[in-house]
Amino acid sequence: MDSTDIVVKTHAGLAEVKSRSGKLSPRLRTILIIIDGTMTVEQLRHAAAGLAVPPDFLESLQNQGLIAIASPGAAAVSASMPTNASEVDRFRTAQKLMNDSVVDALGFRALFFTLKVERCSTVAELRGLLDDYQAAIVKGSGAQAARILVAHMREMLGG
Repeated sequence: MDSTDIVVKTHAGLAEVKSRSGKLSPRLRTILIIIDGTMTVEQLRHAAAGLAVPPDFLESLQNQGLIAIASPGAAAVSASMPTNASEVDRFRTAQKLMNDSVVDALGFRALFFTLKVERCSTVAELRGLLDDYQAAIVKGSGAQAARILVAHMREMLGG
């Protein structure tokens, strides 16, 4: 893997985020959730360092068939955000990531927050939930995971 390669979730990776059938560790699962087809290997390694994920996490996820390296010019398999994403694409991708990561952190206790996320209809409204999002992730996954996820969400939401 080259440090500039883009990492995407495979169909199996998307299914794992929804089903939790692979029994990934919470830290590996957090990394799998943030993989959205826009981050490079280098960016993911930097994010993983803050979560104390094993150094071979990308190889492990790839060996399990949960991620792949996007080939140049090919459409990503995951629900990723294209580089020239419109406001709607950016919104949908961010909304899905916010929902998935909160459910992963809190389980059924995320219900009220996910309802707030589902009521949002603009990127600005999602930005308005970032403080609540951070608090929810801290509660369920800890401060390190929250720092990484919130930073990624800020990048996605442009603010």
